[in-house]
Amino acid sequence: MLQNNYKFSQSSVSLEITGLPDYSKDDEVKSISIISQWRLSILNHPEIEGSAEHLKSIISAFYDYSISLLLDQENNVESKLIDIKSNRDGSHTIVLKSSKPEVKPLVIIIGNAELSDIVNCIDQLKYSRNIKLDFNDLMPEINSKKIRFNNNIKLINTLIPPLLAICSITILSLLSINFYEPNNNLEEKVSLANKSMNWQY
Repeated sequence: MLQNNYKFSQSSVSLEITGLPDYSKDDEVKSISIISQWRLSILNHPEIEGSAEHLKSIISAFYDYSISLLLDQENNVESKLIDIKSNRDGSHTIVLKSSKPEVKPLVIIIGNAELSDIVNCIDQLKYSRNIKLDFNDLMPEINSKKIRFNNNIKLINTLIPPLLAICSITILSLLSINFYEPNNNLEEKVSLANKSMNWQY
């Protein structure tokens, strides 16, 4: 049976998926529910491939790691098949562990651009209509309180500049009114005096 093959690419990274549809689930001919092979290629690094279990582990780890970076949480992710940690110079170390004991772990160091490209390829895979992979158990658990706190901080930081501008305009307007008010009162008094003098004449 001819297998389907799809490739998801972003700049320095490509993710290639090969597999078959699951006709017991009424899959379409062009879809992939049973992954037989996958390959992750990162520019200037060895190609990474493995079983469907490895792919799920990698997807879960990269999502966990990316969310932890966005939320300023602890940036180390460790699992049975993959570890990811941040380095002091801003790079990221990936340790890929084989299920075969005789195979040594593969260590890869990437920058922010490569990390972003990898997550982008995973997102393309996730939203592809042709790939029937269950992502529900691969998505990270997010601390909703932390997100609400960060969103509130962002909202406050967004609102502060215009609020300060409005306050400054209001203060300047009040000062202007107070500054010109005595002159207006003086002009009114002079006008009234003139009217009074004219009436008396």
